[in-house]
Amino acid sequence: MSSSFTSVPDTWRELLPRMYQSAQAETHGHLRFLPFILKEEIEKFIPRLNLLRFRSQVEKLGDYHLIRLRRVQLELEETEKPVSGDFALFRISGPVWCFCSIERSAVVGRTAITAIQQHPSRASLIYISTREFRRIFDGLSKDGNRVLIRRHNEYNRQESNANWLKETKDYRAVFEELASKDAVATSVVAELRAPKALQLAAFSLNNNSLLSLRHGKIELFLEAIVGQVATIGNARNALFENRERSHSHLHPLELTFDSGILSDKKANLALADSLSSMSKSAIAIFHSNPYVHILYTDFRDGSSFNIYSASDSALTVVPSTRASVSALMRLYRGISERFADCDIAEATRTQATVSEIFGG
Repeated sequence: MSSSFTSVPDTWRELLPRMYQSAQAETHGHLRFLPFILKEEIEKFIPRLNLLRFRSQVEKLGDYHLIRLRRVQLELEETEKPVSGDFALFRISGPVWCFCSIERSAVVGRTAITAIQQHPSRASLIYISTREFRRIFDGLSKDGNRVLIRRHNEYNRQESNANWLKETKDYRAVFEELASKDAVATSVVAELRAPKALQLAAFSLNNNSLLSLRHGKIELFLEAIVGQVATIGNARNALFENRERSHSHLHPLELTFDSGILSDKKANLALADSLSSMSKSAIAIFHSNPYVHILYTDFRDGSSFNIYSASDSALTVVPSTRASVSALMRLYRGISERFADCDIAEATRTQATVSEIFGG
């Protein structure tokens, strides 16, 4: 995207069709969206794009910003070249904002995604679990439409490896195969077809919520894909925010799995391995048999959580005095992706014990 910051529409909804036209004019051009959760006013966040390894050029136009975001080379990174990307930045709904661009996914990853990750107490990527991938596709398949997966990347928990598979299948068959292999989807390239086989959209998405429209109506993509991811982000933010421990009040969350998954010590150790594999974090195991009690600490912003096995199909997560939305998102991702598929919700309120108040 080449931005001159002149002759542009007043609203982001008017801007996006122009960006999509520009993408279509390029070979393999895609219009990419990166929804994320922002925990502060945009006027405070934008200046932070000039901190540490980033520099930005920003223009406010109507209800959006145009940004040229440049990632500069650090003194110790002699082999890394500077990279820059052009973006539109706008609010979708609630605390969910979105970077939008026709840059390649690698450029988005090294600029916008990295810029969000360097401010974990103020911003968070939106993790899409395999179960949420499936729910999005279930919604798309209504009214007789078909969702075909052309390619997908998967992580196999049993073999601890990633595979990129290129085969065209109905999405239901792909997710059944993932479950049979104890694997999760990390990215998907798919197409939506009408009952008469007319292609309505070709798109891709990954579990960092990087979404790409390749072909199709942008209005459909905004509603059916971007809007659904924003809904997930808003729901996750409402669940994760203000979870810090205050005085004697705890604000626990509960992760629910298929029945019996936490029934033995081997599963508890697998859970600990999944947590210890997460970067920039550490765990302390207080107990692992027959129940599990783990302290997880995220070094990016100091958030920490006590994790208990509430039953053979549920874990209770008790935040400490610091618990950011970003850290909870990473914790949920690490367990869901590396250990087992799960849903997360608010746990039943209970009276705090002395060890819970003063421990962790």
